[in-house]
Amino acid sequence: MRYRIISLIFTLVGLAGFSQTIDSITEKVADNICDCIKDDISSYDEIKPEFNRCYDKEFNQIFNVVDAAEQKLLLEDGALDKVSKAIIPVLNSSCEKIRSIIESDIEDTVEPAVASDKEPCPTNFSGKDIKQIEKWYGEIAAFNGLVTKVYITDKDKPYYEVKLEGGNTIWIASLVNSGYEIEGNVIRILGYVSEVVNDEVAKEFNDTNYHVLAFCVIDIKGGQMATVPGTEVQVKQWINGTVP
Repeated sequence: MRYRIISLIFTLVGLAGFSQTIDSITEKVADNICDCIKDDISSYDEIKPEFNRCYDKEFNQIFNVVDAAEQKLLLEDGALDKVSKAIIPVLNSSCEKIRSIIESDIEDTVEPAVASDKEPCPTNFSGKDIKQIEKWYGEIAAFNGLVTKVYITDKDKPYYEVKLEGGNTIWIASLVNSGYEIEGNVIRILGYVSEVVNDEVAKEFNDTNYHVLAFCVIDIKGGQMATVPGTEVQVKQWINGTVP
């Protein structure tokens, strides 16, 4: 349950407003959870039960691993919830035990997907869908785009515009810094269609009401993929020929 994708998206969007202190608390708890997870896990299926076991143990001890200032912060309304939601992305990117299994699991998915009759990483969205973009709110869209404008936010994540088939454009609020976001580059994007709400970066450049929260990006020319930690289940479904 803690691995549900919607929780991850809310977490990643919310990270923009986290203080450095919240980040440091999250890292401390994530490090303890990583240490708790057994060293001999060898499959993706083992991650969730191990995470749940160690989360229950270590999160209950959170006040014992932080200093006085951090303890005070944790007593503020919503602080514990922020830390809890941020743990999975931090853990997936910083805990080598988990990261190595996730990377191997995705690699093992690619070969059978290529041999399958289904098209790997299919698209379900194009320029003509822009006219009814409001109907896509909250849905996952997969599409190709030509990068036309790129801006880097203060969180070092790109906010960029892509041109779709037919000439229409859409803005991308990237949750991953893939390095493929270069003007003139063609990429394939997987992400949630979202409204531009209380997003100062988006409002500065985007004069529409919608953008896409991209959690997986493929460089069409190089054939390389970049993903957000915690979205492995959705990415595997996509590789296997289904838009999640």
